[in-house]
Amino acid sequence: MRRLTTRVGLLAATTVVGALVAPSANAVLPSATVISGVSPFAACSNQGLATNYVNAEVEPSLAVNPLNSNNVATAWQQDRWGDPSEGGAHGLAAWSTGNGGVSGASSYAPFTTCSGGTAANHGNFDRVSDVWLSFGPDGTLYQSALLFNAFNNDQGITVSRSVDGGHTWGTPVVADRFQRSSSTHGDDKEAITADPYKPGYVYLVWDRYGNQNPDYTAGHAQNANKGPAYFSRSTDGGATWSSPKPIYSRDNGTIGNQIVVLPNGTLADFFVNYTVANVKGGVVWNANLLEIRSNDQGKTWSKSPIVVSPMNFQGTYDPNTGNYIRSGAGLFSVAVDSTSGALYTTWEDSSFNGVDQVAFAKSVDGGLTWSAPTLVSQTPTNLNPLDEQAFTPTVAVDSTSGAVVVTYYDFRNNSNGSYTATDYWAVSSTNGGATWPKEVRLTTSSFNAQTAPLASGVMIGDYEGLASAGNKFYAAFEITNNDTSNPTDIALATFTP
Repeated sequence: MRRLTTRVGLLAATTVVGALVAPSANAVLPSATVISGVSPFAACSNQGLATNYVNAEVEPSLAVNPLNSNNVATAWQQDRWGDPSEGGAHGLAAWSTGNGGVSGASSYAPFTTCSGGTAANHGNFDRVSDVWLSFGPDGTLYQSALLFNAFNNDQGITVSRSVDGGHTWGTPVVADRFQRSSSTHGDDKEAITADPYKPGYVYLVWDRYGNQNPDYTAGHAQNANKGPAYFSRSTDGGATWSSPKPIYSRDNGTIGNQIVVLPNGTLADFFVNYTVANVKGGVVWNANLLEIRSNDQGKTWSKSPIVVSPMNFQGTYDPNTGNYIRSGAGLFSVAVDSTSGALYTTWEDSSFNGVDQVAFAKSVDGGLTWSAPTLVSQTPTNLNPLDEQAFTPTVAVDSTSGAVVVTYYDFRNNSNGSYTATDYWAVSSTNGGATWPKEVRLTTSSFNAQTAPLASGVMIGDYEGLASAGNKFYAAFEITNNDTSNPTDIALATFTP
């Protein structure tokens, strides 16, 4: 989420379902499925503000039903706000299928007033961001959302659940309702995880920042003077949530918290941790990927974090224009093998050749120790180092075969001009990340990064979606269109490592 500068009870049976959305006619992926289409929120009021990108979809989350590998669900921000009124979107749109991604239907929950939200159903918010999906072992699908208003400091995190694989959604339940003291304080970057071994147990984690003053163009990306990691859980399938509590409060703050559950039931919360030091001549920022653990389903957490790796990112820049690109710089992705307990993580790092590329680390002892980072993106060298950038990586693992997949964007097909050719790739390993012999191009045609929404940078997005089902992997990712009335779409690709 990026912000404006001015920024419970049992689940009800009510559901809100959108009309079937036809794929966009001008999408650039003839071999993939474009699953976004005409916005169901196009008529929503812009409250006299500029600029809202109607039909702009960004930052998809993706999950596969453990009881039905053909049930694939995706959700994303719909109608992203851009500069100068940047922050969030009109609503969250979801798409799900029961037949392996061949066709599907759209739906949405009433998270905001644009999508049918009211005070009665906890949806009286102007904007929403940071959608996250997770299936429970009983097939229940949970969708979390970060909510806020444009003209007051009311903010919240709510959760809606679906019992039919994402085709309909229940009334959102409040996990956190927060009155910010100002627009520079608040919740951010929530993620939801349904416990795969304990039906009805669901975990939420986020950061609560203070005095936010990020400098995106200096390569700090997401970071700011952020605050503690917060946690809440449900033990009754999302009907009620525990009071939010801080679980890590050291240094200058966290961002990007994500919980994974190990086969022995241990919860591991991963996050980027910042330390900021004032030194002669300026400020020094340091970022590390850390992990804390809980052995009692989140009641208590370890005090001393495990250091996964230092993070050395500069941010992503358009190789043709030099403009800052909103990517996953300063964030990460993590996955756990539910059979072996091995953990895998990936992030942007400039340590390999001076520009951000994709770093990968693994743990074979359940997260107690970690390998040194290795370079896994396969972007060729180029006379222009900015064409060697690889960004917004995501990792997933097939626990049956042990295959590991990492997806990312790069500019290897770019040439100078007004068209910054951008592609999406997947690399795979069948030996736990020791080697990565196979790379698959998921975009049949390059898209132009320059036509993405402008939201504190050219917004390709902080994260994309990736999950496995048997030996198949599903990737949901943003592409752009050369159409101002339809700036972006979400594409779904299916592939086998």
